[in-house]
Amino acid sequence: MTKGIIVSTIAEPAKRAKKINLRLFVPKLLFWPVIAFTLVSQSVYTDGGFWDTTLEVVAFLILLVAAMGRVWVSAYISGRKNTELVTDGPYSMTRNPLYFFSFLGYVGAGLAFEKVSVAIAFGVAFFLTHWATILAEETKLREKFGSDFDEYVKQVPRFFPRLQKFSAPEFVTFRASVFNRAILDCALIMSVFILAHLIEYGQNAHVLPILIKDVP
Repeated sequence: MTKGIIVSTIAEPAKRAKKINLRLFVPKLLFWPVIAFTLVSQSVYTDGGFWDTTLEVVAFLILLVAAMGRVWVSAYISGRKNTELVTDGPYSMTRNPLYFFSFLGYVGAGLAFEKVSVAIAFGVAFFLTHWATILAEETKLREKFGSDFDEYVKQVPRFFPRLQKFSAPEFVTFRASVFNRAILDCALIMSVFILAHLIEYGQNAHVLPILIKDVP
């Protein structure tokens, strides 16, 4: 009988993890049409012109903030996530700083292709694919931390940061393995900028097809 209880206890989290993975994976299929559109479309802005250069610079800065922001958040959350309610550092400004910096990464990726329309599409797709997960995670936090989480909700906004609320402890302890993955994420986010320019080079060299022109 005990063996059956143990097997059931192990199997239940496995089923739950599979359900969560499907919930995260299936909505992300929405991104594929947008990605395909970027591969076969050309920006309306003149290559090397004012708006082309401006979008490049803005995209690079947003991607840099997104990448460094995720590393910063990981320093606060790794090693503490499942043991305490983290409310300091980036979590003192927004309840979902990782998602906020990811959102910046999506918008920056769209701008890296020098298309404002793609940046808007990526931003909308982000909310369509992540908002339900954000709400589900908050429900779990409320179940785990109760009134402490309710008080936190009253003080800190869900998504967009409130900078004047920032507070930080003197010391933070983090797990090296989780933090190292955040560094890798940082590199992957910045690689989007390189990928966008490789695609643009391929289109200018007539290696990649341009099926849609003059996309704003």
